[in-house]
Amino acid sequence: MSTEPQLFRVDPKTKVSAKVNEVDFSHLGLHERRDIQEWIVANPGILGDDLLIIAKEFSDFDKTNDRLDLLAVDTDGKLVIIELKRDYSGADAHWQAIKYASYLRQTTPEDILRMLANYEHVSEAEAESELLEHIETVSLENLNDDQRIILASHRFAPEVTSAVLWLNDKAQDENLITCVQLIPYQDGDVLYVQTNTIIPVVGTERYSIQIGGASSDGTSGEAPPSAGIKAARRRARNQDDEITQFCKEVETQTLDMLEDVVRTDSEYGYARGSNYRWYLMWYVDRLPWRQYSFNYEINVNSATGGTFDVSNHLKIQTRYLKNSLGYEDTVIDELRSLLGASDKYELPNSQSSIRPRHHVRRSVPDLDDALVEETASSMKHMIETFTPKIEEFVSSHHADE
Repeated sequence: MSTEPQLFRVDPKTKVSAKVNEVDFSHLGLHERRDIQEWIVANPGILGDDLLIIAKEFSDFDKTNDRLDLLAVDTDGKLVIIELKRDYSGADAHWQAIKYASYLRQTTPEDILRMLANYEHVSEAEAESELLEHIETVSLENLNDDQRIILASHRFAPEVTSAVLWLNDKAQDENLITCVQLIPYQDGDVLYVQTNTIIPVVGTERYSIQIGGASSDGTSGEAPPSAGIKAARRRARNQDDEITQFCKEVETQTLDMLEDVVRTDSEYGYARGSNYRWYLMWYVDRLPWRQYSFNYEINVNSATGGTFDVSNHLKIQTRYLKNSLGYEDTVIDELRSLLGASDKYELPNSQSSIRPRHHVRRSVPDLDDALVEETASSMKHMIETFTPKIEEFVSSHHADE
């Protein structure tokens, strides 16, 4: 039985399927920096994570000329060192990335602001606004409390995967180093890239039933979990909790009320985040919609006193408009003016994103059925208002990916 990923082209009418051939990036004349790196810059979601790229080809170290591929910040405020290899990782990709992580361990929030400002050619104030929005907090005080690594390659040497598994185990952090496989497939003139996180291995706990219990002192009897394990457990709790169920019900009611022409078709799964939770809605195969970069969001913020703030957003990242759609600043300003023309929606002043929003309700004690209906009605209005405007705008500006 094959355990290797496979891709098939299926004809729904004839029911015939044909295997699409896996190829090498090198055989297609594609390169790490010129191609793969730029795909990730344009859409960091390729790596399976919500990342804000803050530097590319960074080499500003005081005692070495080493140059890391990409540097990012995740939504927990950790620095993420991204090391890219084309078709084969080599035996020491993990060691390269560990060196970079060690160089960056004392990087200050002020350093990170300067990096992002230089990378995006914006002011430090604008960079701070973008970082605060990305990590969903009111302060950058805990920025870079920790670092982690993402290795991305078509194939990984066993010397790398063995070392990564050992290091993650010793650090008690399954996300210390993540290995993401990038598999290219060619179907005629079309290139597909399948991404697959091979480390950490998805836990089998969700597929089995166990007897649960605590020790006599009321704890699990385990050592205190690391930040990575805590994050993994939080994600597991979020899969089917009250806020996720609320967002799913809002989405269902919204879709039931929408006409086919504007009905979104994404499947997001659950509400991400910690105190600030977000659930995305978008169109899978329509320009300019993109999961992490151009979408609608249902937001639930767990406020103080056990209450909730609920709002709906249209979120557009300007770096996606520039890097993927090729829009100049004047075109982005034109789009911002178009979407800010409605009195119903607030439009915060930000250079990093265009984010019209509607606060449905603040400081509510329960996510009840009435709030589901009110939030769905708000989202319906938002989608009906913005989707036609956006797609007409994109069509008129001849945007291409």
